[in-house]
Amino acid sequence: MARTELLYLVDSYLKEVEARVVEVRDDGVIFDKTVFYPGGGGQIHDTGHVVAGGVEYPVTEVYMVGGDVLHRVEGTELNVGDVVLLRLDWDRRYRIMKMHTSLHIIGAVMYYDYNVLISGSRIYPDYARIDFPMRDMNRDLAMAIVSKADSIAKEGHEVKTYFMPTEEALKNKELFRLFDASKYEKYLGDKVRVVEIVGVDIELDGGTHVRNTSEIGEIKFLKYESKGAKNRRIYITV
Repeated sequence: MARTELLYLVDSYLKEVEARVVEVRDDGVIFDKTVFYPGGGGQIHDTGHVVAGGVEYPVTEVYMVGGDVLHRVEGTELNVGDVVLLRLDWDRRYRIMKMHTSLHIIGAVMYYDYNVLISGSRIYPDYARIDFPMRDMNRDLAMAIVSKADSIAKEGHEVKTYFMPTEEALKNKELFRLFDASKYEKYLGDKVRVVEIVGVDIELDGGTHVRNTSEIGEIKFLKYESKGAKNRRIYITV
């Protein structure tokens, strides 16, 4: 059974939390709860600090092992039972949230306008990329897709996250946006997490997002690449 409560799944705006050390390992520290996103689904892990005894110690990497989240903490030795404050690098996280929600809007444009699924994505603090198996895409079309996504974002759509029984989710194919459906297998427990951009998009997702698309600002086209016979890649920033 997982020992780490994943607070970001319920509230992506939690910037810090008091947590207790559950285990100390050579490869990281496990806490009973965390606000840190451990990476996955294309989204890079969070960074931040552990505050212990009034001193901040950098958290440089966070990753998932089983149901636990391992935090690499530099400069201090923690012990089981210690109570500390986990504090996000919020500016970095918030930019990642904007990038992630932007990709969902772009994915919605591709799905509803062109009937194309997503073949991959990566989300960083400074830019993000998204891939589609669409042979006849070109740079002009990619720019038009990003422009439409930007217009949608500026309309100010609410973004909701909630959980749904897996049995119910499996009845709605629109929730599954990845071209390779096998990538969902490790996430399909008794329930799944849904991210809904009201009036725009709804899909399964475990990452962090803004509460309203108006927070994104401007979705900016960076570049377009052809990756192989069919795969096409769009780079954006906000």
